[in-house]
Amino acid sequence: MRQGPDYIQFYPTLRCNRSCGFCFNRSLPAAGDMSRADFRRMLGALTRVSVSTIDILGGEPTLHPDIVAFVHDALASGLRVNISSNGSNLDVLEELAGMGPRVTIGISINDRETLEQTGAFIQARGVVVKSLFHPDMDRGIIRDILSLKPKKYYLIYRDALHRSALAATIPFPRFIEKVEQQFAPEQTGTVFCSGFVPDQEGTPELARVRCPAGTTKLGVLPDGSVYPCNLFFGQEKFFLGNLLSGTFSDIWQHRTLAYFRKPVQNPCARTSCRLHARCHGGCPAHSFVLANDLAAPDPRCSGA
Repeated sequence: MRQGPDYIQFYPTLRCNRSCGFCFNRSLPAAGDMSRADFRRMLGALTRVSVSTIDILGGEPTLHPDIVAFVHDALASGLRVNISSNGSNLDVLEELAGMGPRVTIGISINDRETLEQTGAFIQARGVVVKSLFHPDMDRGIIRDILSLKPKKYYLIYRDALHRSALAATIPFPRFIEKVEQQFAPEQTGTVFCSGFVPDQEGTPELARVRCPAGTTKLGVLPDGSVYPCNLFFGQEKFFLGNLLSGTFSDIWQHRTLAYFRKPVQNPCARTSCRLHARCHGGCPAHSFVLANDLAAPDPRCSGA
């Protein structure tokens, strides 16, 4: 068994200066920001294993007063850093963008106001841009984003970790079909859980496991709490331990991760789906939260 994940999904803060209707992080339990001393302790634990990349999410990470120092420390430890931001603090993002090629900045754009505020920065810095996909989304805003020539543009398959959000989603095959029909693949990529169709070319071992959780990734909250992935944050049943008070080996060998690492067959009954043979049934976090069953087909497809 490998000694650790390829990357960590890390929330340095849960604070945010926006209240997006599609955000599932609003229900997370309160937690203070991680201190720089604790961040360095966390890096010490991660760099002793196979971690090569830290994905900094949130909350809005640029609200953390030490975010630039965090990135500096991560780079000094030999890690690559990906930062996902709402683009509201351009001065901080400009400083981060100047820290070298091992830092990748991603900005979420889902409305005209954000595009207008960030357009010049995107054009100058060539950062990654992401938008939440829905069938009736404004094609004009996508055209205008692409005209800025971002480093890459991604359409995100919508999460639904509350039953009230399920109606706003579509089945995964329809998402893939619509993106393929409406957007040029050389211009637009997709973001979705590898519990659907894993990247077998980039990470062959994902073909043999339920999803990337506990194999290629783990999620870490500001207090050092560790979960299989960020979609399980706050779910007590999936708490693996704390990087600041426990050992990484105990976390990595936690019995809860056995489920995510075992071979699976697609539990979805829709065998006529063109993706069925390659699909693993979707995201287990959605199955657990919405159907109370990790092994159930993803409710975004099944409608459960």
